[in-house]
Amino acid sequence: MNKHIYDLFKYDTHVSFEFFPPKTNQGRKQIYQSIARLKNMNPDFFSVTYGAGGTTAERSLEIASALTNLAQVTCVAHITCVGMNRDEVKNLLQSLEFHGISNVLALRGDPPQGQTEFIKPENGFAYASELVRFIRENSNMGILVAGYPEGHKDNPDKKDDFGHLLEKINAGANGIITQLFFDNHCLFDFDKRLRQAGVEIPLIAGIFPISSGSQISRITELSGATIPQELRKGIEKYCDSPEDMEKFGTDFAVRQVTELLKGGINHFHFYTMNRHQQTRNILYQLRRYFPRLNFW
Repeated sequence: MNKHIYDLFKYDTHVSFEFFPPKTNQGRKQIYQSIARLKNMNPDFFSVTYGAGGTTAERSLEIASALTNLAQVTCVAHITCVGMNRDEVKNLLQSLEFHGISNVLALRGDPPQGQTEFIKPENGFAYASELVRFIRENSNMGILVAGYPEGHKDNPDKKDDFGHLLEKINAGANGIITQLFFDNHCLFDFDKRLRQAGVEIPLIAGIFPISSGSQISRITELSGATIPQELRKGIEKYCDSPEDMEKFGTDFAVRQVTELLKGGINHFHFYTMNRHQQTRNILYQLRRYFPRLNFW
């Protein structure tokens, strides 16, 4: 059941979901409930994040293994350069393979809490492109990489940032998942630049369903994503009403994905925040575009 990543893009459209390891038992219960509900929709894969410096390594592997071996769905495990040397990365790859996981999302990763800058581990990797090349040389993993439609927040030079993405692709990546964005013009421009550069691997648009005003403030602070005027007005209007805010966020995501589909973007990765209902509601409204999804 655990397909290699390049087998998942044979279809006209693609949907996948991201989860992060919970910190509490209640959070663990929630994530498995959400996985069960979203698994029934027949997505192409689930991805599981990996904490800075390996802080969630054990929980990440637990969830990735459960998805692969119990839920029997394809899982993409995140793997970063932070806090690991080459031998440790190789051991992690072997552990993932042991658990039946055959795809990874290779990232440089964020510094651990309390550390302001990324520090290359001794005998480790300074850039995600180095990690991608190492994975390609030492395993048969399918490899996804991150793309930043508006540039990485830590790199003010967008041309340089785009060059780093091309290095990751040339090192052996099979596909690109974008960071969340809310302005579709950024994604369309990003896609155009990729095609002009001769990139042929799939581009997966990262969609973040908005459910609260405070949430979007934190997300944009961390990502640097542009807030379109329509979205800003909606947040201001509904920020004091959680129910109305989530409905607005759902409607915004439906419009966003519809516009992307009409513009030729067919692959979507939803940042679920370990919740299922809002993402399911969004896709239910878009079901005519995704005939392989189930909603029973």
